[in-house]
Amino acid sequence: MRLKITSIEDLFIPPLQEYSYLCNGIITDMKCKGMEIYRDPDFIAFTVNDILSSMSLQGLIKMKTRGRKRERWLRYISKYKMELEPKEFSTILRLGALLTIYVDGYEIEGNQGDVVVKEFRISGTGSNTDHIKKMLLELSPRLIVIQNKNNIWYVVTGYKVTFVDSQLKKIEKSFINSDRMECSEIQEEYNTRICIDPS
Repeated sequence: MRLKITSIEDLFIPPLQEYSYLCNGIITDMKCKGMEIYRDPDFIAFTVNDILSSMSLQGLIKMKTRGRKRERWLRYISKYKMELEPKEFSTILRLGALLTIYVDGYEIEGNQGDVVVKEFRISGTGSNTDHIKKMLLELSPRLIVIQNKNNIWYVVTGYKVTFVDSQLKKIEKSFINSDRMECSEIQEEYNTRICIDPS
């Protein structure tokens, strides 16, 4: 089953490769004569132990970074009003999730701007991921991807887009109804799309 883009934020989750293309209605990393999407990635990751050490995003940035990276990320926090919400904090602790925050720069057809994404990733053994899906849904992510490897281990990832630059929103129409990714099964709950076993 093909997961379609129905809003501009769907284009950016999961994060794209450095170069991607819109080819015959499909987003791919194979070069073609279609529209080019350039991604300049910038991200920072926090473990449960990090988050227990400092409950504020500003405190986490100061703890995990130095020099120019610290200055840049403190600027991001201010510019994009980034924070760790109480519900996100408790969900990360309960699930043992890895939190990654992306502030990626994109250039598409001369339109440039930043996109901010929060990624919550949980891995474990077994095959029952229903309780994880239920807890992630409480955070209202736009997308949840569930990968189950031979009923031995799983990875569940929730993506929440918190900011898209207005310059990038201008080209939304170019991507609506394009295929973003292939999934064995697609579900939708409370405006969250769920992609099971992507290929």
